[in-house]
Amino acid sequence: MSDVWRNEELEGAVIGAMFLRGADPEVLEIISRLPDSAFSVRQYREIYAGICRQARSSGVIDPVILCEAMPEHEPTILGAGRIAWAKSALVFYVSALERNAAVRDAEATLSAALEGIRNANNGEAAMAALDAAKATMANIDAGSRAVQAVHMSDLLEDITNKIEAGNQGKETGRSLLTGIDELDEKTGGIDLTDLVFIAARPSMGKTELALDIVEKVTGQGHGVLLFSMEMASIQIAERMVSAAGGMPVSKLKAPERFNDEEWGRLFGGMERLANRDIWIVDATNLTIEQICQTATRYQLAHPEIALVVVDYLGLIKINSANRHDLAVGEISKGLKGLAKANKTPVIALSQLSRGVESRPNKRPMNSDMKNSGEIEADADIILMLYRDEVYNPESPARGIAEINVTKQRNGEPGTIYRRFYNGHFLPVDQDQARMLSAPQPKEQSRRYARA
Repeated sequence: MSDVWRNEELEGAVIGAMFLRGADPEVLEIISRLPDSAFSVRQYREIYAGICRQARSSGVIDPVILCEAMPEHEPTILGAGRIAWAKSALVFYVSALERNAAVRDAEATLSAALEGIRNANNGEAAMAALDAAKATMANIDAGSRAVQAVHMSDLLEDITNKIEAGNQGKETGRSLLTGIDELDEKTGGIDLTDLVFIAARPSMGKTELALDIVEKVTGQGHGVLLFSMEMASIQIAERMVSAAGGMPVSKLKAPERFNDEEWGRLFGGMERLANRDIWIVDATNLTIEQICQTATRYQLAHPEIALVVVDYLGLIKINSANRHDLAVGEISKGLKGLAKANKTPVIALSQLSRGVESRPNKRPMNSDMKNSGEIEADADIILMLYRDEVYNPESPARGIAEINVTKQRNGEPGTIYRRFYNGHFLPVDQDQARMLSAPQPKEQSRRYARA
């Protein structure tokens, strides 16, 4: 009886810890591999299944919302959420839970084998029962991080719950809006497990576009972790302050020339960013493993982080002895794995090859990405940035930037436009920008027939 009580207490502690911690990366990793059959107590098994459905459909773990879906378990759910001492020991408790489940599975397997041997009509049938028991015992997992599959019926239920919540205005969202309205309309936002590449030739504004998205995402109340491997953190901060204040960053280099309006813009920009949750890592020579470890550690400490930005792909240190393109593929797969494991999208910046310069039409394509095969395969969304004035100073499209969506898994490619002024991205009339950015026909000299 005491063993049963201790097991029930352990299962309650696991449920309580998940409610207290919410959908942090470690909890989501446990959910991805821990089957509900690991719980021996029926009510905890059903509550855990409800937690899994909630996390998959909405990306959150909320006991109050779960009580609405499972009113019969409301006292147990609310009671488990008050087990404060379980919060920091979740991993230990899950290991004990897996061990107990493995012991139960082994006991059931051995009992079935013994029953099969006793009921065998001959020695051959008895050996067959024994061999079957050995095979089953070999596959019993005792906490070795087994992968847990999700049944289609559970996913259909998740979709139904998500649609109902959205219809009632309760949907917490499975995508992150960039804050650039036209881009969000085109893509539907960035899914929580998406890997997004912003790619361009130098001087097109890759970093500035990423910072524009960072400013808008944090303006929605989210946090952002930015790995700046090319620029110092103070330079990133200066760019963001100047953008928030509506002034060119070059102005910050000569404060002795500020007039009253410029001082006002500076302090206005600083005030706008003062309470934003932005963490900047400006270490160089980071490996993909270090980036993933750092991102996971910060997200555990700061669950409000909803986006990870890496500037840029080419500066991530490669330790692999593989061919360079394969090594870059390992990096892109690592970034995709980070997004998927932590349920937090990753935006990575990437340089384009010089091949762009050799074409008459210098608008970039996916094949222009360095080692494009691996990167393109891993990317969920690819944004190619192009400003015609970089190549054609007298272009009718001066001051206009094209964001070409050249790949998105859940939609069609297309182009949206932004105004590029004082080194920052601003809204622009899409129809007018499209007309000005259209390739201009070359003038042909007139030929007159001789009389």
